[in-house]
Amino acid sequence: MKNLFYVENLSVGYYDKVILKDITFSVSKDCLTAILCPNNCGKTTLIKTLSGILRKKGGRVSVNNCSLSKRSFKKYILNIGVIFEDLNNQFICDRVIDEIRFPLINLAYRKKDIDFRVKRISKILAIDHLLDKEVFSLSILDKIKLLIAVSVVHLPKFLLVDDIFKFLKVKEQQEIFRIFRILNDEFGISIVFTTSLISSVIDADHIVVLGQGRKVMEGNFDSIIKQDNELAKLGLEIPIMIDLSRKLQFYNLVDTIYYDVDEVVNRLWK
Repeated sequence: MKNLFYVENLSVGYYDKVILKDITFSVSKDCLTAILCPNNCGKTTLIKTLSGILRKKGGRVSVNNCSLSKRSFKKYILNIGVIFEDLNNQFICDRVIDEIRFPLINLAYRKKDIDFRVKRISKILAIDHLLDKEVFSLSILDKIKLLIAVSVVHLPKFLLVDDIFKFLKVKEQQEIFRIFRILNDEFGISIVFTTSLISSVIDADHIVVLGQGRKVMEGNFDSIIKQDNELAKLGLEIPIMIDLSRKLQFYNLVDTIYYDVDEVVNRLWK
């Protein structure tokens, strides 16, 4: 697959304090990439830097051959959508439909095109029945779906998502991953998301693990999870059910990773 998002030797800090040091990774087209690291280790700083809010101290960032720089910032920013950790502070309008329309109006889309895109994206995300609702009345899951709609309605190449899974139950997390896959398949949008939860990276295509501001490992879930001792040293504990599932897989008693003890019991009793 062709790499379209490059982060090379990225360093970020505040005053004399370095938060991220020499971070390098790339994201391929149609890929779901997880940035896994403990709390207070630079997740939000990374997303804010990749979105252009924070200035990098060193390194290079590019999307689709467009560098994150003052000269090409307008072009760069059109290639990405962003969802930040603080959900409620990202809404501008009172109604759901107006929230989705806002970025397209800001980009001077024609009314006909705006109506078409709002209808399409709201249907794909299963929030079309909420269009006339007040934003503040939505559940957390629906607010996240709305933020996804707002972030991708202009069809960027990449969606950057900062640590939203901590707000969701397991089934809700799975629903968001289903939506991410639809964005991959329908629009060719690649996803980069941060999390401190190992349970949130099982379905990722590629995982980058950060610790103390540096990249310490990367790979797929199977290769990362084998380094459980290193993960534990970083403060990233493997959930009990995931660890149990791995052991049961070794003995060919289950063929997948389970999140819930009842699912494991039901599988073993079949």
